[in-house]
Amino acid sequence: MLSARLLWRNWRSGEVRLLSVALVMAVMVVSAIAIFTDRLDATLVQQSNNLLGADRVVRGSDPHDPAWEQEAADQDLRQSRLVEFSSMVYKGDAMHLASIKAVDEGYPLRGVVETTDRPWTAEPPQVAQGIPAPGEAWVDARLLPLLDIELGDTFGVGDYQLTASRVMVRQPDGASSIFMTGGRVLMNLSDLEKTGVVQPGSRVSYQWLLAADRPAQLDDFMAWLEPKMSEHYRVVDIESSQRRLAQTLDRGKQFLLLAAVVGVLLSGVAIGLAARQFADRHVDQVALMKSLGAGAGRIRRLYFGQLIILSAVASVIGIVLGEGFQRLVAYGLSSFFDLTLAPPGWLAYVLSLFSGLVCLMFFALPALWFLPGVPPLKILRRELTVDRVQVWTQVVLALSAVTLLVVLFSRDWELALSVVAALLVVVVLTAVLGLALLLLSRRLTTGASSVWRLAVANLQRRRGHSLVQMVIFSIAIMLLITLTVVRTSLVEDWRLQLPEEAPNHFLVNVAPDEVEDVQTLLDSNQVDRQPLYPMVRGRLTHINDEEKSRDRLNREANLTWSEALGEDNEIVAGQWWDQWQGNELPGVSVEAELAGELGIELGDRLRFSIGGLTEEAVVASLRSLDWQSMNPNFFFIFEPGTLEDYAATYITSAYIPAEQKSLVNELMREHPTILLIELDRVFDQIRSVVTQVTKGIQLVLVLTVIGGALVLLAAVTTSLDSRKQEAGLLRALGSPRRLVVGSVWAEFSILGGLSGVIAVIGSEALLLSLQHFVLEIPIRPHYLFWVLGPVLGAIFVGLLGAISCRSAVTTPPAVVLREAT
Repeated sequence: MLSARLLWRNWRSGEVRLLSVALVMAVMVVSAIAIFTDRLDATLVQQSNNLLGADRVVRGSDPHDPAWEQEAADQDLRQSRLVEFSSMVYKGDAMHLASIKAVDEGYPLRGVVETTDRPWTAEPPQVAQGIPAPGEAWVDARLLPLLDIELGDTFGVGDYQLTASRVMVRQPDGASSIFMTGGRVLMNLSDLEKTGVVQPGSRVSYQWLLAADRPAQLDDFMAWLEPKMSEHYRVVDIESSQRRLAQTLDRGKQFLLLAAVVGVLLSGVAIGLAARQFADRHVDQVALMKSLGAGAGRIRRLYFGQLIILSAVASVIGIVLGEGFQRLVAYGLSSFFDLTLAPPGWLAYVLSLFSGLVCLMFFALPALWFLPGVPPLKILRRELTVDRVQVWTQVVLALSAVTLLVVLFSRDWELALSVVAALLVVVVLTAVLGLALLLLSRRLTTGASSVWRLAVANLQRRRGHSLVQMVIFSIAIMLLITLTVVRTSLVEDWRLQLPEEAPNHFLVNVAPDEVEDVQTLLDSNQVDRQPLYPMVRGRLTHINDEEKSRDRLNREANLTWSEALGEDNEIVAGQWWDQWQGNELPGVSVEAELAGELGIELGDRLRFSIGGLTEEAVVASLRSLDWQSMNPNFFFIFEPGTLEDYAATYITSAYIPAEQKSLVNELMREHPTILLIELDRVFDQIRSVVTQVTKGIQLVLVLTVIGGALVLLAAVTTSLDSRKQEAGLLRALGSPRRLVVGSVWAEFSILGGLSGVIAVIGSEALLLSLQHFVLEIPIRPHYLFWVLGPVLGAIFVGLLGAISCRSAVTTPPAVVLREAT
């Protein structure tokens, strides 16, 4: 009770308000980031699962056990079934091998099926309500010219006739089977038995789709299900089905976790600064209590009790404010991007509360720990010094807290070590370079105006305090630069992965006598295309007369020959055909990564089995490839003339804009045997997910900037009392107000500029580690921030210091001097 009364007294006197405001703001920023990122993460998982059609898919070669469905229903899971297979569809004499999906009610559990009533139209598709009615089918637009039918006509699937009622534009799980042969057909599962297509031994994929409102609910069910599944079943999620998109989401989550950790760190520094000022103001109070007989243990319990009460109240208020703030952000996101965020999990609130306690215990408590050691004589002899907690102890505790929170939020030791290492770099750089820069600034201001000389004199007089502020400013600026650069790097990396005009259609199975007509058709319509490459299927069997062991290439590979080197290929060893000297065997160029895995080197002899025939070649070069270019690429490219006697088909990729979609109809009518693979719909889905990640990152960055501003404000206010006395004394001695205001602005501008220099060095060290070990993106220097860091640091810190210290220079000198006495 005494702790509560003292806390109330301190609140009424205003001494604890700065600490409480810092703690509330800290928990608010942390909780807003933690809750928002938790919601955004859950939403991104749901949105990405739209590509899968469900949260989990159980696939097998046989129907699953009906008892599993009953258990799923008991656990309130949503479920649906589909059967996927390839079969000939026909109309009269026209036939085509199609990819067919038979689905039941409820499909899809995630995402939507989009259809239209006209093929190859640029008009936006409509969201389908339900699934095809019995006797009807939704078909891929390319199936219409292949069967020479229109919407409303019937076509055969096995023994049953279906009516093509709609053109299917997009289906959520279409990305999982984009390389299946033929056009797509979506039919009602109740019609499957009527077709008579599925027989014992048929190649059929039975899929059971599952979804849940809460991830934990689905995890519990999968833990129950997996021991009951045989080797004929496997569980598919977004990570296993879309590795590229999963990598994008993982990087986005890593950034959001990093932002949350940065928010915790900045908030903790603000709490530590506020606690230090609170402790300085309570030295006399502690001395008075000890002179009245209070022991050190009693005093420690009193202040520890105040911290606990303050932490509980401020954390609750901070979480409430953070909840409200993230709701505003989520509302804005939903309004602008038609996106409804998922509800947060309870873990986000627990982490927010725990992070507030950690910040208070590791940042605030060390600042107050010296108070029980204040001698009673201090109440009479103001000149007595008080032994504070050693600086290195506070640094160790702070780094321990940072490591704990980074691991807690990210569960990534590499990320934790990267952040802690960067903080150590900043501290060491500040200690070494800070003193040097302060001395250099004194020399540079020799002969300058009185404003700058007074500013530098203030820095030199409070050298220790200036270094502490420089460390704080450097850390804040470093973290903000790091988040900005990482965010920019992630977005740029995603855009490079999915360029706007990347090839979005693959043309496969082009017959040799169709090559010229296809080239003419595409070129006459000014379609951006790649060359048509000949392709034969072959298996690598021997390397230097030794039989190749089993590896990831234990299958037939696409082999080609080409006179010119592809634009996204680069020779890393050996020579291309225009420089190769030749050999008694024909040459072959091998992809460098595969060569490393198989132990293939220049000059090795490779033996291939092609259609039952044997072909040998010698390795002439090794190539690096850009597999993400969406261009036709090959592991093996033979010397021209080597494989021309084998039966080959041709392949190419092209970018066909939406307004030229009708060209696909013309192409399929004139060349019905060509297999056209449409990737543009898949790209649109992936781009929508990436866009949502990007917008969420921008909003999280805004919250982090608020945390950085809070730290700078707390650092400035720690010296506010002494600045009031200095300003009052200067004005009492006749110094004009503009001189005092100008010197404060100049002082903080110098601190901000010097901190910006150190922050740029520290951020480059942190980014080097993050880019290489954590995010796995290319390492690049960031020259722009080498200039912007010091400049913006000087401007931002200078303005913030001048605004924060405004009361110190506007207070009448008589009032300031009277308070000092």
